[in-house]
Amino acid sequence: MIGGFGEFNVLYMIGSIVMMLLFFMFFPRLMLVQIMYKLKSAVNELEDTAREAEDMFLNAAADSPTPEMRESLKPMKNMVVSQPASLDPAGMFDKMEHVLDSSEDKMERYVESLAPDVSEEEKANLSMAFKGVYGSHQIFVIIRHFKNLVEETKNYQIGGMIQMMLPVYKELAESQKKATEAFLNEVPIGDTIGPLVAAKLTTEEPKEVAEDIMVSEETLEDDHDYVVMKSKGPGARLGKYGDAVEQVMADHEIEKIVTVDAGLRFEGEETGTVVDGSGVLMGGPGVEKGKIEEAAIEHDAPLEGYVIKQSGPQASQPMHRKIWDAQEDVLGRIRDEIRTTDGTVLVIGVGNTCGVGNTKESIHNLKATLRPYWAEQEEESTSYFGLMSAFPVGGGDQYQLDANNTFHLFQKLVR
Repeated sequence: MIGGFGEFNVLYMIGSIVMMLLFFMFFPRLMLVQIMYKLKSAVNELEDTAREAEDMFLNAAADSPTPEMRESLKPMKNMVVSQPASLDPAGMFDKMEHVLDSSEDKMERYVESLAPDVSEEEKANLSMAFKGVYGSHQIFVIIRHFKNLVEETKNYQIGGMIQMMLPVYKELAESQKKATEAFLNEVPIGDTIGPLVAAKLTTEEPKEVAEDIMVSEETLEDDHDYVVMKSKGPGARLGKYGDAVEQVMADHEIEKIVTVDAGLRFEGEETGTVVDGSGVLMGGPGVEKGKIEEAAIEHDAPLEGYVIKQSGPQASQPMHRKIWDAQEDVLGRIRDEIRTTDGTVLVIGVGNTCGVGNTKESIHNLKATLRPYWAEQEEESTSYFGLMSAFPVGGGDQYQLDANNTFHLFQKLVR
């Protein structure tokens, strides 16, 4: 009995060692098979998403897109934008602005070549929609790159890292596609809440003081002056906020600058929550924000504002009902700010003004436009976009949203 028991122990030990060796031999391969399956599925899904965005864009540019038009899209959607050298930081704003202006000009010329006969507002929508096409295609290219890399190197550690980020990339690609659709249909998106608030405060006909930026001088309750600024609508535009602020500060005695923009909500926070802020509440690469900060310093004007919380996808999709409802809260706070400030307040509605005109009178039908989308929206949904706040994707503005900066975001994520 003792000998049999000892023999059993030896066999058990040998069997355990064999099983352990088999595990270490085949586990990486099993992991690699699983990862490659998920990566291939993701690449196919992202390719379909990118193709759908391209089809929407081309069908909006022409009733019957020609093979030549589809062919012309290939080099544009693979366009590379080289960021300026930063070893010598002197003049960095000017260099960055020049690069961004050059890329914008290239996109606008491409849209002009595709649809030369459409109106200026339609061209603005097409130009912005192309950015959605570009963004969704770049996501597909990046994931395809990593899929091929893992496939060739058989490195499941890299594959595991990319697999962890797949939900974020998928969510971003879908957001870009929905943003493309919204721009083409001139439907306000979540990021439009800033311009919407500004339009609600505009009763006089505004004038264009800088590229695609409208400004109006207003009075609240007969004795409180304020200046309101927003992108030129209703086409999908952003514009040169920095140049406009410099011009307004030169023409008026501005006591305070108040910005209103969309901001990234954390899981557990409710969509549409309004929070106070200080500084220039504005996303983007930083050029316009930097110019506003410099103008505020020169004229000793405090920088305050309000952020309307929303998820990353909500910023790029037709405006959620809770974001729409938040405008009254923001408007109330801004009016209180104007009443209690001894001097003129500059109110800046930051964001893409898609679907939002330049005055209060021009937006009275917006609710009817958005109502069909509200019927399909969920109350709250988990967003993987929040994972990005855990990664070094850029400075102190990681909580700010901008539906048009996908390219810069991906550059930072993959470095």
